[in-house]
Amino acid sequence: MSENKYLYSVARIRALETKLLDKAKIERMIEARSADEIIKILYETEYGISISEMKGIEDYETVLSKELSNTYELLREISPVPELTNLFLLKYDIHNLKTLLKSSYLGEENDGLLSDIGTIPLRRLKDMVKEKDFSDLNPMLKECAEEVVGEFTVNPDPQLIDVTMDKCLYNLMYKTASDNKSSFLKDYISTQIDLINIKSLVRVKSMGYGRDFLKKVILSNGKLDYAFFNDIFDESIEALIDRLAFKDYNKVIEEGISSYMKTKSLTKYEKLSDDFIFELAKKGKYVAFGIEPLVGYLMAKENEVKIIRMIMVGKINEIPNELIRERLRDVYV
Repeated sequence: MSENKYLYSVARIRALETKLLDKAKIERMIEARSADEIIKILYETEYGISISEMKGIEDYETVLSKELSNTYELLREISPVPELTNLFLLKYDIHNLKTLLKSSYLGEENDGLLSDIGTIPLRRLKDMVKEKDFSDLNPMLKECAEEVVGEFTVNPDPQLIDVTMDKCLYNLMYKTASDNKSSFLKDYISTQIDLINIKSLVRVKSMGYGRDFLKKVILSNGKLDYAFFNDIFDESIEALIDRLAFKDYNKVIEEGISSYMKTKSLTKYEKLSDDFIFELAKKGKYVAFGIEPLVGYLMAKENEVKIIRMIMVGKINEIPNELIRERLRDVYV
């Protein structure tokens, strides 16, 4: 694609980047004495208009959701290749599908767990699940949804919904990146897949499950294929550190797995993985033209929303500042 097609969109992104919350603003929020003080700080920023519509502190999640929705809408408008920016909305569609399918089979109402962000309106998704008619979905999504319906009648395990739909999400994301010949997005997605698969291996081994279950949960299109995980299955979890020392994410493995061996918790591994993936997205900041700056900004905005949410939850629950600070992702500056 001609670089000229990205001239306008990248120029818009460069202007928007200057309005992202910087580390100084984040630090003010961490040091704030209450959630109400954080709202006052946010009122001085791009969140001000949405903040002014809040009726109470409990509405902060609505503000964050609206900010993300507006960001995605803007990127769809300015992107020369909307399907590449829509690619990042798929996770919301998949989340909603999983939630609705589980609710349908378990006879529960979980509308509070649904997201308004996505490419498919919630009303349409609800009708599809109710009628078990997924013909309007993307062919890959349709096939996965129908597979879930078929499997659940034989084995009513909600975990199967997660496994099947998560595989569908990453297969579709990778296919979209490949179809559009985006080497940046292919690398971004395949790295994500690797880090997810490594976490899955640790969980499968820690729960005492066998290779059959491992094969079900390992995602395709990673840089590490299933053979790698099958080969290392009988080795200790700690062996991952040496086996993956050559990978660009080796520090994630070394520090994350070492932490797991001591604590039996994957919390540090998950944070390190998030930080590494975010660093990949930040590379878009240094690319003059192309999809990279758009993806970089989008990930920065999602990261910003996560940071605000974590600080708000921390303040509402009176969590010490240092504990809040430990869990925060890096800021895109």
